[in-house]
Order: sequence, then C-alpha cells, then structure tokens
Amino acid sequence: MKRLLALCLAGVLVTMLAACSNSTTTAGKSAGPVKMLYIKRGEGTNDPYVVKHFEKVGYTVIDMADNVFKPENLNGYGVVYVSPTVNASRINDQLKGSKVPIVFAKPQVASISALTGLLDYNELSAAKTVQIKDSKHPLAAGFKDQVTVYKNDGKIGYAIPGKEGVTIVTAPGDDKKAVVFGYEKGAKNMNNEPVASRQVFFYLSAGEEMNQTDDGYKLLDAAVQWAAQNGQK
Repeated sequence: MKRLLALCLAGVLVTMLAACSNSTTTAGKSAGPVKMLYIKRGEGTNDPYVVKHFEKVGYTVIDMADNVFKPENLNGYGVVYVSPTVNASRINDQLKGSKVPIVFAKPQVASISALTGLLDYNELSAAKTVQIKDSKHPLAAGFKDQVTVYKNDGKIGYAIPGKEGVTIVTAPGDDKKAVVFGYEKGAKNMNNEPVASRQVFFYLSAGEEMNQTDDGYKLLDAAVQWAAQNGQK
C-alpha cells in the first residue's frame, strides 16, 4: 500500500513538472523575437550590414524596398526601421498615423511624418561625436557626455523636434540640433496631432553604416528597443 501511494505521488510530481516545463516553453515562444520591417532602397547600399546587425542582436528582420511598400505591409510587425537610403518621395506620408512604432533614419521622411518641420533638418558634414543631453533616458543607452559614434568624420543627420518631442542626443555644442529624439505614444507632433505609437529620429546617414562605432550601434539598438516597447515598459 505504501509503495502504491509513493508511486502515485511520484506520478503526480512528474505531471506537475511537465506542465510547468510546457508552460515555460510556450511562454518563451509567445514572447519570441520582435519582428522588424526594414524599409530601404532597392540594392547597392550598406543596408545588408545593418540588417545583419539587427539579426545578431535578436530581431527577426524582413527588408522591403521603398518602391513596393504600402501601409498595409505594417500589419504583424513590432517595429519599423526606415533606412537613410530610402527615396522619401516613395514613402511620402504613408507612415503617418502608424500604430507600429518607427525609427526614422531618414530626416525627410521624419519631416513628412510631422516629427520635425519642413525645413528643420539637415546633416553635419564632418563629425564623429555626439552630445548626450539626457543620460537618464533609455534612448541614451547609458552614455553620458560626448560619445564617439563614427570611426572617421562623416555625415550625421539632425532635426529639430516639436515641443512634445524629447531630445536625448544633440550635435556637440548645439543643443538645438537633435540627432536622437523621440515622441512618446500620444504626444503631439508638429501638426498638433497625437502620434499613434512611439516615434524616434536617429542620426545615421546613408553611407556611414560601416563607419559607425560599437557605441554608435548601442545607441541605435537603444532607439529600436525603446520604440518597440511602445510605452509598455
């Protein structure tokens, strides 16, 4: 009788452990990697280098050429990255109102999407450092003061956000030129419209992808991560 009772208890224990294991596995699968839509120009760019970086840090990346992108393509994605290689006229205002969070590395598209003014963006022509303005914000990636983001002097994009955009990183010596800024979900853009998801502007210019330092990529990873969380964390 005692032996039978012991066997029954053992069976219950095994069943409970199996259930816990299955629950953990299922949770892990449901969490899964974030699916990223990477919008870019067709071919002949450094986009594959950046795509590989995002895949290496854990994103499931689907790249799409700007000439075939449509707003309905956003369905099912956790975050969108707009490469600086895109033709802004092909994207136009199709990303405006997106409920999927976006990181814009193309100033013109950020302007069309009302994150900055029509003429409030440009590039620094020869720079390799940026200035952290708000080191406590997640978009600062834990950095303080100046950060070397390029190995050699290169082009760094900047823009001037609206009053509800939060500036995190600026051009050295010029706080008005924001090189990384973000809009929280619900914040109002330049047109006084609430944005439907987190939106981030990032400085990386076309042709500088392989010039960017590890610290520069840490800032990029922080931008995508903060956007993808979309106010949930």
